[in-house]
Formats: sequence, structure tokens, C-alpha cells
Amino acid sequence: MLSLRLRGIGYSLAGSLMFGLGVVLGQIVGREIDVTIIAFAAFSLGGLLLALLLSLTGTSLLRLPALTRSDWVQLLLLSGPGTTLPLLLIVSGLSRTSALAGGFIVQVNGVAALVFAFILLRERIRWRQGIGIILLLAGSALVVWSGDPGSASGNSLIGDALIFAGALGIGFCYIPAKRLTSRFASLPLTSLRLLTGAAMVLPILTFELLLGPSHRFFWDPSAGTLWIALPIYILTSFCLAYLMQQEGLRLLMAWEVAAIMQATPLFSAILALLLLHNTITTGQALGGLVAVAGGLIVSVSQSSNTRKGSVRLDKETVDSPVPSRRS
Repeated sequence: MLSLRLRGIGYSLAGSLMFGLGVVLGQIVGREIDVTIIAFAAFSLGGLLLALLLSLTGTSLLRLPALTRSDWVQLLLLSGPGTTLPLLLIVSGLSRTSALAGGFIVQVNGVAALVFAFILLRERIRWRQGIGIILLLAGSALVVWSGDPGSASGNSLIGDALIFAGALGIGFCYIPAKRLTSRFASLPLTSLRLLTGAAMVLPILTFELLLGPSHRFFWDPSAGTLWIALPIYILTSFCLAYLMQQEGLRLLMAWEVAAIMQATPLFSAILALLLLHNTITTGQALGGLVAVAGGLIVSVSQSSNTRKGSVRLDKETVDSPVPSRRS
């Protein structure tokens, strides 16, 4: 039992590390390649890699149960406003601001998920979760406004706003994803999600190509970006990270994985310092700690609520009279 728990923690930490690496790599590729090309390459190649992995398990996407009308609606919501739009916004934002600030702003998706769950799934938000939400928002704001004064330009503010909007979309994706879990396993669902996202981006990419040279089609990748950064970005953030997160969910409670995932901005901050040589101010460090503390409070308060509900349910089950069988 302990070994399975340790494996679950390891999977979740690995997924958190890869998501943090994705923030840094997203800034690198976003400065040299048009965001539409990045999105199409990430979704199509990532979806095909997962489909290939699925075929190695003896299953094919063509053999999955037929999608109902409700399944299609939820899949389109998951792939569109929950995946495609956030990626376009976040990569565009990362090309205009620092990966350090972007990594902490993306963490707002946890707050967005709680709000959407409260509105759409009728889940209750208790006072401890409210405190965690306030701390997370305050910490993220402190990271943004405590940056290097020389870099606090209007362009970076636009980038921060784009990342914030993308984080809201990531928070929304939990709603249709939750509704689809009862119908599909994580591997085929993630592959369908990415391939549907690629189909949504393809018309935008085609339109940009048809506009010709007059359109500001950005394509100036270095060899390192094209052959190293972009493939690693696709493999880690769009294949392995999702699978590691799902394996963690298989071995741990959901709130435990959520708490571990709060380490993502810390990983992105450390990697930004090492790979991009970003600088961090005292205010940003303090804001990052406050944001992570808020995320942990939200997750841990969810765990206590879940445990109380489980204990209450078990008690009612034990106390309920069992009807005797008559011969």
C-alpha cells in the first residue's frame, strides 16, 4: 500500500514538473514560431502519439464506443474553450511576459475550476476554500506587480492578461472532463481531446496561410527551437504530463494530486531561473509562496470536506438497519 502511494506521489510530482517545464518551453517557442503553428503541431502530434500508445495496448480509437450527442457537446467544450483557446492565449501571453510571472498566473486555473464547479456542478465552496482563493489571487497579483521595473511595460501587462484568460479556460475544462470520465478512459479521452483541438486550429492555420505575405505570419525558429524545444514541449506538456497526472489520480485521492500540482509554478520559476536566466525579486518570491499556500489551503480544505462526507456516509451505512431475510 505504501509503495503504491509513493508511486502516486512520484507520478504527480513528475506531471507537475513537466507542466512547469511547459511554461518555460512555451515562452521559448512562442517568441520564434506563430502561436497557431505551435497549437496545431502540439495537438496533432500529441494526439497521434497518444493514439499510437493506445494502439500498443491493443485498443484503437476506431473501436471506441460511439459518441452520443451529449458526448460530442462535452468533447467540443473540452477541446475548444477548455484546451484550444487557453493554449492560444497562454502561448501568446508567454511571448509578451516572463515565464516566471506566467507560471504563477496560470495557477489561477485552480480558482477558476472551483468557481465553475460551484456554478455548474452545484458544489459548495466553504470558508477555508474562500481564504485559499483570496491568498492565491493575492499572491499571483504580487508576482505580476513586483517584477523588474524595467520590464513592467504595457506589452507585459497584455501578456499577463492573456495568460489570466487562458487560465480561466483551463479551469473550465474540468467541467466537461469530469462529465466524460464515466464514458471514456483517460488515454483515449486525452487523444480525442488533442485531435479535436487540432481540427479546430486547422481552419485558423489555413486562413493565415491563404492571406499570404501580407499577413504577419511569424516563423523565425532557430535550429534549437525547431528540433529540440518544440518536440520536448509537445512530448512533455501534451503527452507525458497528462498521463502522469492521470496515473497519480489512479493511485491517490483527487485532492492529494491537486495539492501536489500546486508545485507547478515553483518548478516553472526554478526552470525559468536556470534555463532563461530570469531574475526574481523579493516581492515575486513572497507572492509565489503566498500563491502556493493559497492553492494548498484550497486543496486541503477540499480533502477535509471529502473525508467528512465519506465518514458520514460510512456511519449512515453502519447504523442503517439491515432487513433480515425470511425463509
